[in-house]
Amino acid sequence: MDSKQNKHIVIGSRGSDLALWQAHFLQNELLQIGFTSSISIIKTQGDKIQHLSLEKLEGKGFFTKEIEDALLQGTIDVAVHSHKDLPTAYTPGLTIAAVSHREAPSELLLIRKEKVNTLNDLHLVENAIVGTSSSRRNVQLKFFRPDITCTDIRGNVPTRIQKLRDGLYDAILLANAGVTRLQLPIDDLHAVKINPEKFIPAPAQGVLAFQCREQDHEMLEILAKINHADVADTIFVERKVMNLFNGGCHMPLGVYCRKEKNEYLVWATQTADKTTPISRMFVRGNNTDMLANQIFNELQKKSDKKVFVSTEMSEQLLATQVLQQKGLQLTAVPCVEIEAIDFTFDITCDWLFFTSKNGVAHFFNKYPVIADTIRFACIGEATAAQLNAFGKNADFIGEGNTQNIANQFQQFANGRSVVFAAAQNRQTPLQEMIAAYANVHHIAVYANQPKAIGTVSADVLVFTSPLNVDGFLLSNEITSTQKIIAIGATTQQYLLDKGYPHVSIPPQHHLLSVAELICGLV
Repeated sequence: MDSKQNKHIVIGSRGSDLALWQAHFLQNELLQIGFTSSISIIKTQGDKIQHLSLEKLEGKGFFTKEIEDALLQGTIDVAVHSHKDLPTAYTPGLTIAAVSHREAPSELLLIRKEKVNTLNDLHLVENAIVGTSSSRRNVQLKFFRPDITCTDIRGNVPTRIQKLRDGLYDAILLANAGVTRLQLPIDDLHAVKINPEKFIPAPAQGVLAFQCREQDHEMLEILAKINHADVADTIFVERKVMNLFNGGCHMPLGVYCRKEKNEYLVWATQTADKTTPISRMFVRGNNTDMLANQIFNELQKKSDKKVFVSTEMSEQLLATQVLQQKGLQLTAVPCVEIEAIDFTFDITCDWLFFTSKNGVAHFFNKYPVIADTIRFACIGEATAAQLNAFGKNADFIGEGNTQNIANQFQQFANGRSVVFAAAQNRQTPLQEMIAAYANVHHIAVYANQPKAIGTVSADVLVFTSPLNVDGFLLSNEITSTQKIIAIGATTQQYLLDKGYPHVSIPPQHHLLSVAELICGLV
């Protein structure tokens, strides 16, 4: 055996259940490559201070300083941290030598079952009291649900969950990674795992950082063997944005990056404090350093450019609020005329699938009551919200591109009967993909046709369907200087076929995702 593998490694860690899980995880990783280790528990200032909220502690070194001091003094060989707890600037003489795989970076909303309302966004009853001490979580909760009240909560993960059970809160919001790693029983609670592309996590959330001395070449070599370079690439973007803002976890800043093929997709949200409207954006690109700088600049920059969207958008719509916060001038007008048509629903099915709000409205206006055995699927949260308005709950909400939605739905509908309630003559690629594994039917519940809307002046054009493209073109031309966005792949392909070569699509099939894309483009 190599003499180096006789080295016994001392790991520095906090003493909480989650910190010790992290230390034992590192122990196992080291054992897999032939190194034994022991754990030295170090109490940090953050553990001792219980009268301050977490937003005044996290990201400032309160949970890391004493451990880093032990590293610098040589009493431990390696420190393991939750990466998001690390201060913006790294401590001189120390380095992050490796990072772990990424546990799902999503937030987990735990709700007492008597406080659940699945027809509301986030599944919370109105005016709910939610425990969180993170300003980032606070501002995003208030963005999606202005009616709720956020209240400080302290303690480790099991303690916070017990406080919820004790009735001190209606719900609590915490990182999904902690609950998953500790395998905590939560069957008595209603759990909502929130998509990180919607509720944007802290930079590097779900990742462990393995830290050693900069000049400890032996430990650097050892830790390099357990490093996840792909994770390091994505969280580099997230941490770089935080570094540019010179903030820690106390700042209302969320950044989430994932890699898709050869591109990095990044979602970001930021505000100066808990009383200021938040900015949100989405960008994609190949250069991580340039992406981080672009996000930093665009989140703070206002724009007075004009945006046209081919559908109605109310002042209350979240997408409208995001565009207005950016300073953009919005014109939202449908380019189609919609007409109710007579139809009959006499097919026995397992699923009713809706691809638009109009499909939902026209179907349930005629058939308000249907069999309890039928489940509901839809594309996008706006369609799901329309279902809620009719007292129905979506059992499946498709997100992402058409192929992703078809793949996601297969686990629910394989071998089942699926009815699409949609526009007349609107067989879509999604229906064809689902027909590969399910018995698919199409029912036309309304008709629509292109409508001229007059001349539009805009820097950005957003089209929500192929017919809206046709209606717009009845009285307008699309120029080479205008940015074109299609809400989904079908509309994008329609525009490409018409000879418009540069058409962007948002990562999710809803208007909030469109608004975030616009804020990254202008």
